[in-house]
Amino acid sequence: MESLRNLTVLYVEDDNEVRENITQSLSYYVKDVLSARDGDTAFELYEKYTPDIIITDIDMPGMNGLELAARVREYDSFIPIVIMTAYTTEEFLLDAASLHLERYIVKPISLTKLKDSLISCYQRLKELNRVSIEFPTGYSYNITSNTMEDDNKEIVTLQNKEKLFLDLLIKNVNVVTYYNEIEDVVWDAQELNKGSLKALVVKLRKKIGKESILNVSDMGYRLVV
Repeated sequence: MESLRNLTVLYVEDDNEVRENITQSLSYYVKDVLSARDGDTAFELYEKYTPDIIITDIDMPGMNGLELAARVREYDSFIPIVIMTAYTTEEFLLDAASLHLERYIVKPISLTKLKDSLISCYQRLKELNRVSIEFPTGYSYNITSNTMEDDNKEIVTLQNKEKLFLDLLIKNVNVVTYYNEIEDVVWDAQELNKGSLKALVVKLRKKIGKESILNVSDMGYRLVV
């Protein structure tokens, strides 16, 4: 699911081998994975990097997973938090419910469970209007509300074709968006004017960076994030 490639996940697990394996698996799906072996380190990473999603084990030295979730909830009521656990007792479920967790994964963890949890978190982020892409220029684009902000968090007005083109590039992030698709979506199936398209690309590059939109010769363009 390409839309996951814009996300940063904080993953917390005290077992070194498990942490390395799951971190590697997560990196196939998301943009960045921050990993920690305990709740205290995880909270420091949360404060420094403000990840999009937290996935944490329960049993850890020092601050456990539920305590970490409770502390994060003091600052953010909505960030999706996934708990990994071997527990399914009523007491655990009550504690988890009070923290408004996105879901819990019963160990052992499979790739299917992991990906399903990421997709669930992504859908939740979309509902909350919190899915954004940040570009090297400091500009960001919220793909839910289709709004762009500059590096001062001021709203940047996009022309209709700019917005349609950027949305299409994001849909195909890191792969080629072909000229015929651009013609169908951005030019509304009318004949594509290559000169007008180049001018459109120049405008967007000024906002999100020259290296963010690459021309693929005789094929189309590719958004790199």
